[in-house]
Amino acid sequence: MTQGPNVKRLIAAKMAAIAIPPGGGFADGLKFLQSADRIKAAAREATDFVTAAIAAVKSSPDNPYRTDEEIAGAILAKIEERKRSS
Repeated sequence: MTQGPNVKRLIAAKMAAIAIPPGGGFADGLKFLQSADRIKAAAREATDFVTAAIAAVKSSPDNPYRTDEEIAGAILAKIEERKRSS
């Protein structure tokens, strides 16, 4: 999988969700950033998650996207849309 800007942003967004769980806060983020092992594990987990999500979209029979970047961009747009509507 190529990691262009959209794919990298999607991985970073997933890492942020791992670092600060729902209901979490600043202390969770600080604790996360103090452990290099935790950061590495989260990076692997986030990359695997994004890779699987992109693969799922690619394998869909009605997939309108051609590239990993387009898929990641569409997912990021959906995330932003949900943030705005909350």
